[in-house]
Amino acid sequence: MKITINALDTLTFGVGKPSVWGEDTFGAGMFPPFPSVVRGAARTAWLCENGSVEMADTDEDPTKKYAITEYALLLDGEPHFPVPADCLIDGNGKLVQCKLKENDGLSNLADPCQLYAETDGKISKISKISSAEGRYVSKSELQRYLDGGTLSCCVPLSDYITDESKIGIFKERGRGTVKEGMLYRLPLTRPATAQKNASLAANIEGMDEIPGLTRFGGENKVANFTGYGGGISPCGNIGEDGRFKLYIATPAIFKGGFKPPVPDCAELLAAAVCGYDSVGGFDMKNRRPKPMRRAVRAGSVFYYELTQNTPANREAILGLHGSSIGDFSREDGFGICYVGKI
Repeated sequence: MKITINALDTLTFGVGKPSVWGEDTFGAGMFPPFPSVVRGAARTAWLCENGSVEMADTDEDPTKKYAITEYALLLDGEPHFPVPADCLIDGNGKLVQCKLKENDGLSNLADPCQLYAETDGKISKISKISSAEGRYVSKSELQRYLDGGTLSCCVPLSDYITDESKIGIFKERGRGTVKEGMLYRLPLTRPATAQKNASLAANIEGMDEIPGLTRFGGENKVANFTGYGGGISPCGNIGEDGRFKLYIATPAIFKGGFKPPVPDCAELLAAAVCGYDSVGGFDMKNRRPKPMRRAVRAGSVFYYELTQNTPANREAILGLHGSSIGDFSREDGFGICYVGKI
């Protein structure tokens, strides 16, 4: 079932960053949240309405089968995705798409190819280009990118959200007095500006009813879950030469570090990885934190070539499109990827 999540108030989502009472006074937050937050909110809403948290993960729990298969940020109602990591921003604020070339042996990379940025026929100086982190491309733009075209525009997320903060204090529970050195700032996000709006879209397989008004994120904020009738994911493509790229649409957790588990018929040529996220969470049933793992950030791109360019191998690669290829938490929507031409 496809749904949208619209915030009715400010939202706050924590990041996997430790803090020390009395020393760290500025909290860290993120937006959009990991897809696991959406699945967890949908499951919790059903359990609180129809049973109890103790039912979670038992044979009586129908929410165990919930699985997020699509996830995107809606900017003014249109699905958007993180700018691919093989794209940079030049000195004029325009997108520059990196090109693939054979490894010239000047770096210590073991991959057979490498990526480089080029503007006006000359290799750009590092000082003139920067990362496109925090920017998003529309579904139609991403489709052009997967079809082998060039991205033409992107939008910064900061144009669609408003950052706010909340000052809090820690009180002694017994006496109700303020504890010394326990003043902190909590980051909040309002997914809207004066003219623009940001929301979330997801496809949750196995869900039969929409939760409606649901507590979402920290601070017991409220969001409205409604149905979504549009398409979320772009279509996949693969080059006739047997080369293709794998775009990671949501954070992915791999056993092999940063390398995705793809079929043996594909050889890694190069990769553009935009860092990692620390993914954890809290187990509501067992009342304890979940194990912390590192995830390749959404927007990372991997370039491959088929060892044998056969119809069977091409079909196997296209079968990865729109699926979760992570080694952990696939049902939570981690590791959703899309296949495209180089």
